[in-house]
Amino acid sequence: MDLVDRFDYPLFKDVGPPYTMTLTSKIVKVAKDSKLDLIHSHYAIPHAMSAYMAREICGIPYVVTLHGSDAHSLGQDPAYRPVVEHAVQNADAVTTVSEFLKKKIVEELGVTRDVHVIPNFIDVKRFAPSCDFKLVVESGCVSVRSTEEAQEINPDEIILLHASNFRKVKRVVELIDIMRIVVDHHPNTRLLIAGDGPTRIEVERRIDALDLCNNVHLLGIKSNMLEIMCSADAFLLNSMLEGMPLVLLESMSCGLPVVTTPAGGIPELVRPGKDGIVTKGFETEEFADAVIELLDKEKMREQMSAAGRKRVEEHFAAKAIVPKYEKVFEEVISKQ
Repeated sequence: MDLVDRFDYPLFKDVGPPYTMTLTSKIVKVAKDSKLDLIHSHYAIPHAMSAYMAREICGIPYVVTLHGSDAHSLGQDPAYRPVVEHAVQNADAVTTVSEFLKKKIVEELGVTRDVHVIPNFIDVKRFAPSCDFKLVVESGCVSVRSTEEAQEINPDEIILLHASNFRKVKRVVELIDIMRIVVDHHPNTRLLIAGDGPTRIEVERRIDALDLCNNVHLLGIKSNMLEIMCSADAFLLNSMLEGMPLVLLESMSCGLPVVTTPAGGIPELVRPGKDGIVTKGFETEEFADAVIELLDKEKMREQMSAAGRKRVEEHFAAKAIVPKYEKVFEEVISKQ
């Protein structure tokens, strides 16, 4: 592993060290030492610009993959846009993880070059359903128990799961409003939220305000997300904007039925009514009704669980996607 150097000179006290430059220097060093043929840069900010400068210095080609905010929001901010547009436009190849993002960078970022759409992928052998465990909440503490133990402790309890970085676009605060409606219909339902981020304090206050302390539990950042996913009953994603969320791929691969919004590239992954429930819009009541419908219909949950797992296996497994990247890499190298 090659870590990017960090130098805290007094000169950088107010602005911070120039990470893009140190990253470029590290790319150049690794490329020369290891005799690399190509750099694959994920995210336009700051990695694509560093890859661009590395090519200028040592001639190594680079491929940039755009994942989301680097294309549809942050990358279009006037503070970054000229650099992002230049680094993307002049890359040796460009890929995005969804048709939605491709459209965004062509129509709104002004990119005029060819763009390959290659969706995200996961290891379906690692993210696989398990019937051996289930999440249990006792006295406010969350634990993973055997299915038999869980049935004895809370036989009728349904565990919903959400995981994100708590940015506003993830709408975690609104998810608490949704849970108030859901709990009014299904008191034995709990929502576990993994992750942390900017809106966490707002989420905590909303939980208190809506008297949901016994139904919504904040887990913080967890290292055993695979185990948690395999132990829940359904996954909720209430985002306003997404590229191709890995968390949905992972949840579906683990056999979780999902309720989500039509944000960005999500409909390219979740076929509405088949692999999960995709709301028509972004209203709180509509999303809550969708969750309640899923809770009311056990057979629907089972069907969507199986369909979601099959879809990921067939279309988003590493063996299906990696060759697409390899083809792009080979085309770039052949032109050098």
